Formats: sequence, C-alpha cells, structure tokens
Amino acid sequence: MIVGNRTIAILLGAALAVPAVTASAAGADGPPDSSIETVVVTGSLIARPDYVSESPIVTASRSQIEASGAVTVESALNRLPQFTASATASSNTQPRGGQANLDLRGLGQQRTLVLLDGRRMEPSNTDGSIDLNTIPDSLIDNVEVITGGASAVYGSDAIAGVVNFKMRHDFSGIEIRGQLGETGQGDGTTESASVTLGGNFAGDRGNAVVALTYANRSPVFGRDRPFFAVSVLSTNFAEGAIKPVATNLPSQSAVNSIFQSYGIAPGTVPRTATFGFNSDGTLFSQGSPAVHLTDNLGNLLYVSNNTYFYNTGLDYYLQLPLTRYSAFGRAEYDVTPDIKAYAQVYYTTYTARTQIVPVVAGGSGVPAVLVPYNNPFVPANLAALLASRPSPTAAFSFTKRLSEVGNRVQNNNWNVYQFMLGLSGGIPGRDWTWDISATRGQTLYDETDTGFPSLSALQQLLSAPDGGLSLCPGGYNPFGLTTLSTGCQTFLQRTVKNQTVISQTDAKASLQGKMLDLPAGELRFALGAEYRENTYDYSPDSLLVHLDLVNAKQTLPSRGKTTVKEVYGELLVPVLRDLPLVDEMNLDLAFRYSDYNSIGGVNTYKASIDWKAVDWLRFRGGYQRAIRAPNVGELYSAATPTSELLTQPGSIGTGDPCDVRGAYRATGYAGAPSVRALCLAQGVPAALIDTYRNINTGISTASGGNPLLNAEFADTFSLGFVARPDFANPIFSDLSLSVDYYDISLKGAIGNISGTSALAKCFNADGSNPAYSPANFYCSLISRESATGLTSVIQTPLVNLGGYRTSGVDIEADWRVALPDAGLGDGTLSLNVLASYLRRFTIRNLAGGSSLDYAGTIGNTQIDLYADAHPDWKTLTTLSYGNGPVTASVRWRFVDSMTNASNVGTTGTVRGVSARNYFDLDAVWNVSPDIDLGAGIVNLLDVAPPLVGVTPGATSQSTYDLLGRQFFVRITARQ
Repeated sequence: MIVGNRTIAILLGAALAVPAVTASAAGADGPPDSSIETVVVTGSLIARPDYVSESPIVTASRSQIEASGAVTVESALNRLPQFTASATASSNTQPRGGQANLDLRGLGQQRTLVLLDGRRMEPSNTDGSIDLNTIPDSLIDNVEVITGGASAVYGSDAIAGVVNFKMRHDFSGIEIRGQLGETGQGDGTTESASVTLGGNFAGDRGNAVVALTYANRSPVFGRDRPFFAVSVLSTNFAEGAIKPVATNLPSQSAVNSIFQSYGIAPGTVPRTATFGFNSDGTLFSQGSPAVHLTDNLGNLLYVSNNTYFYNTGLDYYLQLPLTRYSAFGRAEYDVTPDIKAYAQVYYTTYTARTQIVPVVAGGSGVPAVLVPYNNPFVPANLAALLASRPSPTAAFSFTKRLSEVGNRVQNNNWNVYQFMLGLSGGIPGRDWTWDISATRGQTLYDETDTGFPSLSALQQLLSAPDGGLSLCPGGYNPFGLTTLSTGCQTFLQRTVKNQTVISQTDAKASLQGKMLDLPAGELRFALGAEYRENTYDYSPDSLLVHLDLVNAKQTLPSRGKTTVKEVYGELLVPVLRDLPLVDEMNLDLAFRYSDYNSIGGVNTYKASIDWKAVDWLRFRGGYQRAIRAPNVGELYSAATPTSELLTQPGSIGTGDPCDVRGAYRATGYAGAPSVRALCLAQGVPAALIDTYRNINTGISTASGGNPLLNAEFADTFSLGFVARPDFANPIFSDLSLSVDYYDISLKGAIGNISGTSALAKCFNADGSNPAYSPANFYCSLISRESATGLTSVIQTPLVNLGGYRTSGVDIEADWRVALPDAGLGDGTLSLNVLASYLRRFTIRNLAGGSSLDYAGTIGNTQIDLYADAHPDWKTLTTLSYGNGPVTASVRWRFVDSMTNASNVGTTGTVRGVSARNYFDLDAVWNVSPDIDLGAGIVNLLDVAPPLVGVTPGATSQSTYDLLGRQFFVRITARQ
C-alpha cells in the first residue's frame, strides 16, 4: 500500500501533540453523567427513563461503520437492508457532483430526513438532501434509523423515515485515528486520518471537543475491471459521420460506385445510410450491419449483432476521486446549576471529480453543425457522394464525438458549514426541561467543467475556406480520427464555471417533562415552536446562459426562498399497567402545524402504541401522517431544455398523434376527426394536415420549477413485536427478536410530465381530454412550428403526479453467549441478523392512472436515478467472536435475485440478475488500553457485479460492489 504524504504528516503531527494534552479521564470517552436519568430516542421529542421506541429502529454502531473500511459513511449504512443504495462513491454522474446520499425504502433521497443529534443539517442540494461527505464521522457514536413518516416530530421530508447521526458527547482526552485501504488489484487507494481532542474546563462546569479529519480517495477506471472493459456503448463515433437529408440524398449509383471500389457488392449500402470516415479518407456505413470500417480502434470498438459501437466506458470512474478536510467543534458550559449554554460548529471542504466521454457535436436534439461542401479537408469519396445530390453545393450536417478535445471533466468543490448556539436547562422544582437554539448554515458549491468546446468556434473552423489554418496552427480536419495542435485545442476549448449557494436558518424552542401522574404512570409532554428558512441562488456560466457550447443546454440563473413557521406537541399517555397480559401500555400522540410561504398551512400527526404484554414480549405499532413540502429547487429553478426520444407512430399512445402513419389518424379510429381538428388548432398547416409526418426521432422539452406545487402526503402504518425470551439455558439466555411490518403510501408525488405523456394525454389516449380541447392542460404544454407543424418545445413542468406505495417486513435477531457459561470454551460469540422483505413497491405515475409493482425488480429509476434495485430480500448477517483483547467478525451481505424492471406491465423477457452473496472479514486487537489495531477485507471472494439486461457493462452501480476485493488497516491511539 502507498501511504500519502499528507496522511503521514497529519498522523505525525497528531502523535506529537499527545503528550501536550492533559486528559481528565483515562479513556477517550468520559464516564457517563450519573445525573442524566432520562433519554430521548429518535422518533420522539419526549425524554423518559428506560425509553422503548414505539417505532421500528435499527442502530448502526461506530464499530459497524468502521468495519466497512470506507472513508465515507454511506458505504456502511447502505449495507443495512432498509436502504436502497443511492448516490455513492461510484456515482459517476455529473448532476450529483460527487455527493453521497441515503435513500430509505427507495423512495428518494429527498424523502429521507438526515439529522445530526436530532437536529437538521445544512442541505447540500436544492432538493434538501444531505451529502454524507459533510458528516464529521470521527465523532459518530451510532446511527439510528426509523422507518416511516416522522413529520409530526421533525417536520417536512421525513416521508420514508429518519436517519439520526448521534455524536459522542463529554469527550475527554485525545484520540488519533488513521486508516489505509486498497483494492486487491492495487488501485483505488483510500486514506484517512483524524484527531479528536476534548476535556473539561472551569472546574468541570464546561466541556469542549474539537475533531479534525482528512480523507482521500483515489480513482478506479472502468478500463481497470474486466466487467467494465466494454461498457456505455454509443453509435456516435470519433471518426465523424453524416446523415444525408431526406430531401437531398446522394444517388444510389454514386454510393454503389464508391463502395464497389472497396470490393463491396452494389446495393449493399443504401443511399439513406449514415456514412462515417476512415482515417485514410474512405467511407464506411454505420448501418446494421456496418460496412467497411477499416480503422483499428482497439478496445474503443465493440461489435454486436453486426452493428458497430463506440466503447465509451473506458474512462468512466468506478470510484470517484475525492479529497476532504473537515472540522467539528462543540462546547458546553453550565452557566448556573439549571442553565447550560452550548455552541457547535462544523465545516467541511472537499473536492470530487466526475468524468464522462467526449462530447458529441451535431447529435440528436442539439444545434446542428454544418460543413460547406467545399471544405478543403473533404475526402475525395465524400466529395463524390456530395456531388451526386440534387443540390450538390448545399452544406451538409455533420456529427462527431470530439475525442480530440478530451473527456468532459467536472471538478466539484464543496464548502459546507453550520453553526449552532443554544441554551438549555430545567425548571426548579419541576421535572421539566427546556431548550432554545438557532442554527445557521451555508453550502457553497463551485462547479468547473472542461471538455465542452465552443459551438461558434467549431463552426468557424469548419466554415473557414482554408480549413481553419488562419485561425489556429494546422487547422481542423474533422474527417476520421483527429489530432489537434495545442493552438487549435485552445481555440476550441472553453472552461465553464457555475456556482450554487444554499443556506438554511433554523430557530426552535421546546419544553418537555412530566405533566401529571396517572394510575398507569406519568403523563409526559413536549411542546415546541420552530422557524426555518431555506434559500438558494444558482449562477450559471455566461456560456450556458448564451448557449455557446457544443451539445449543451441553455441554463438560466435561478433563485428562491422558502420559509415555514411551526408549532408542535407530543403526549406520552400511560394507558394500562400491571394487568393480565398488560404489564404496561403507553400511547404516543403527536401533532404539528406548519405554515409555509409556498403552500400555506398543513397538519401532520401520529398515534402509536407500545404494549408490553409480559416481561419478554412487547408489541408496537401506529399510524403517522407525513408531508414533504416542495423544496426551493422544485419551486423556483429555471426551465432547462432537454430532449426525449419520440417513438415511431403506431398504436395509440406512440409517436406524434398528428402523424398520418399512426393509429390516431387511422380511418377506423373513432377519434380521428377530432385529432385532425386538434392538430389544426395546434398549428399544423392545413396544406400539410393530410400528409403530415413527424420525421424527428426526438422532441425538445423544457423542465423547471413550479411555484404552484402542493405538498406530498404520506400515510404510514407499522405493526410489530419485540421478544426477549428469558431462557434458563445460558446458550439462549441472551436472545432477542423483532419483527415489524410497515406500509407507506405516498400521494401527490412531485415529478415531471414527460413530453411523450403530454402528447398522449392531450390527444385523449387515456381519456385525459375527451373534448379534444386545445385549452386542455396537457395541450397547453405543446408548441408547434408554424411552417412545418413539427413539435418545437414541449413544457414538462413539475407537478403533483400520482403516488408510490411500499410495504414489507423488517426482521432483526440478536444472540450472544458467553462461552464459559455454556461450557463451550473461552470468549464470547454473538450473531446479529438484519433482514428486510419487500412485499410491494408500486408506482403510479399519474393521478388516476394504473399502478405497477416493481418489487423484486432492478432497473427502474423513476424515483431515484441511482437507486434502481428493489430485491424481495436483502439481509446483513454478522457473526463475531471475542476473546480477551481480540474481536473478529465475518459479515454476510445478501442481495436477492431480481427480474428486469422493463418487463413490468409488458410481455418483455429481458433477463434479470441472480442473487449476490458478499462476505467481509474484520478484526480489532486492543494492543493496550490506549491502542487499537484493526484490519479487514471487503468482498472476500472477489464477487463481480451481475449484468443488468444485455448491454455490456450495465449493472446497478450503487447496489453492487464494483471494485472487487478490498483491504484496509486501521490504528486508533488515545490518551
């Protein structure tokens, strides 16, 4: 393994600092405060002794997080069966900019509320999601995860549940931690180091802790793994190509003559083919089969079903490079015996890089690139082809993957901070506590893109009579594989810089404690009020605003602000106690009223029950109403152009309904006259209406925010039990089992209407416009060109669409035995099993539409672009053995087999994936009370990801291990 110089410097510096710190306790964690008699568990605002949650909770400990061997925490949490892996270290997609997110239940990262010690963190995206790269992981004590809506307790966004990162408090001493990792192939190096210092001051009236963390992650490329050696296939070649215009085709005799000179029989290549260019100036056909491609493209070329593809996945990142520095500080001070002041701040700065293949000039849905017929670099065979056209001097449309200007690289720099000030205390003479706090945070995201050439500069070079020799050394010959002079690269290339600023202000006050004594116990309460403000401001580069980039979409500045005022309350009501089969029964009621500047007032509430039947058996369950208010991006982002594939006209629901070749215009279709009238009203010229054909393969769309959005609403039901049998046999004396059923139903999900859906609904494909009215909502989204009748732009706004529903069962089993007590030797053996069964995962895209069930499938990205796997079963099993100073564990991660999501609702037979079993090993050796050594192997058996579908290299990059076997070592020293 290679140890980075920065890691060495940090570790040495921290080690030298150890003698200078006077610890107030022997261990890194100070002794528990004996005065604390009540606790708060995630999912409630009420503190009480021996709290047992009425909601299903899964806890990931610090040791479990460390056992993942990763330098960011999402890797460990995504192993839990309750999560559907979302954006991770392997998400080489530019929209997330290197972020790592959590997606509970597969309902989307924007519907999973992430907290730090029960408080909202600074968002890292306009959708309100939290980037886990900003978590100060060196101080994490454990992570609690609850399933289902928790909006009555925490407010908006807790649709799927809550993930609460609980930090270590009252830290005293110094702790230094360093970790190194590497894959079995010697790449993908990871390194991290942290220093944590803390102690008491002012006669133990105060405590302060500071943690500094550094992490670095090296890239792994697709070309470095056999599975991805051929991947991300494209029909856009670096040699360039022309697609002859239907109204100005070359003659068939000219095509025959040219290809016959290559030894190819006449008629093999039609004159409507797309023609590419070999480096020797000859032509090849990109048809199926492709004909006469002579360039040696090596591993850039892939042939399937006689069709040539350009292999673009070689330079894709399987692991994104990342460098991160973070700092965390917290201080508490007892102002009086009843009042405590506290302050907290965290700051993270990190840089991540994504990389995708060179841009395509003149592709579908982007501005055309035209080349004059007499460009001096036009090869002889192409000149002959052009000369045979009816208009031989017309410029021709040109398409080329511009490999000569390099990959598109996005460097993402994030600076995130949040500070908090607060006062807390108790009311003398009463069992009441209060808390007043305010937080302020900001995310500054700077994005720098390279690899997008100037469209105007490219057109200048292509249109120059001398081939661009007067513009840059050597000019630009676009035909065939091209190399450019440094001067021409500089002439073409542009650097794009965009900036996003996100901020959050949150002020809250709460009061909780015992209200009165009832026959069954204490009636406890919590009351509070909160004000929250979220703003964002997006400033795109002027090159995007004025659209002078090849294959880029126009992007406009946007900004917005949301505010909410909330009041909330919670009651813990003891109902029964000390009765047959009712040792105790408690009811938890909560209500929150939220007044948003965007959607007005909304209510959320919950009612749950905790029933301890006997000492060893407890039942729990309840109902919760949760909401997600539209975020600033969904409300106010500027419309951004994009494109969609337009299917060929055929049955109802396909193609452009005005196309005379489709079923909408068929003589036997009852609605055909109304369709014709609606097409005329939309702008299809009367002279073309009876011969109109839409020859485009794509449609231009524009999607942006919608200030008229309403909230999403979700209803969650849960029911389960916890059993801790009291067996006399020592082998089974420490055994527990919990089983919980959940059902989450989401209505009014915020999403886009696709351009193709707008066309189908406007023309009443599903009954959405029975009057065939041009004023219909869906028809109002469609614009057509007055001269041709072709669709120009279809608006695809964000609206409250249909809904999602998911249900299933979570199972957790724990078993621990002290082997000497059972007469089985030395040490302790423990087993933990987490399992999740997915009963349903239905998606209804539009209100009133049909629902499709995607449980047990892979490949559906409608909710979360990165979370596409919904296996029936997902489990995590950990077997640990400890003896003296050494503890060793083996973990078995199981992901069930899945069918392909494209088959749902169709008769498709695209193959799915088989199950995957991963095994991990880790061990910790307490060398001394002050030093721990750890080591581990992730994916011990070097299991490769499965192929999803038939395209080479296609898999679920967030779900499966892409890197193969990985090793890590760790050292922790404390004083």
